[in-house]
Amino acid sequence: MIGTTLWYGHRPFGERIEKLLEIGFDYFEVALDFPFPDESEELKSAIEDYDLKPAFHAPLDILLASPREEIFKASLKVLEKCLKFVGSFETLYFNFHVFHFTPTFLFPDIREKGIRMLEKAFDLALKLGKDFGFEICIENDAFFTEDFIIGDVKLTLDLGHLAIESRRWGRDYKSDLRNFCRVHKNKILVVHVHDVSLSKMFDHLPLGRGELDLSFVKGILGEVKPKFSLIEVFWKSAKLGDFATLVELEESLNLLRS
Repeated sequence: MIGTTLWYGHRPFGERIEKLLEIGFDYFEVALDFPFPDESEELKSAIEDYDLKPAFHAPLDILLASPREEIFKASLKVLEKCLKFVGSFETLYFNFHVFHFTPTFLFPDIREKGIRMLEKAFDLALKLGKDFGFEICIENDAFFTEDFIIGDVKLTLDLGHLAIESRRWGRDYKSDLRNFCRVHKNKILVVHVHDVSLSKMFDHLPLGRGELDLSFVKGILGEVKPKFSLIEVFWKSAKLGDFATLVELEESLNLLRS
């Protein structure tokens, strides 16, 4: 299945969903950034009206590996609210980033506290996911470490995030992608697909508008064979505010399918 993103900025949802379905997308990954799920009537109606089986992306302002208990508890409360909300739909998967924003996380004792907190979050997420019938995934990013891959949690491999981080640390992104897929192939449920300007360290570009080797990307997708591929294109060019249009989304979809 090939999907794309849906978020607060895409309202009215019905109009957006109709256009994306006409283009040919199979599903949507809905971002639950504030004010969702607290103010969700329009979103719920659109999902029901179009008889969708959506996926969901957790809000980005929850810190589930924070070693500070007060912050973790608040984040866990929001996570639980989101999981119970998505449980009312035929949800495909629930994806989230593992953030902490803690400079001292590099010290082993602090890191251990953060991972213990994350284990509690996983216990809750995996239980509710099992109860409601959807998968739980974590996504790689600048904070990601393989220590976060715990138990039955699945992975969302974001190609652009990995390429950017490889370049940031002076490594070859192709080698890093190969190694990640070799080690975690059986865990990868979702792949987020977008192009990247490695020279400007800017991602979420339409396919073919950046510097990724698309033949190599094709090989990676063929090797991993993800159940879900999500075109996560936000920008038309490597310039904040230059938003991608439906034209760029359709071009990226056609290129991915080809």
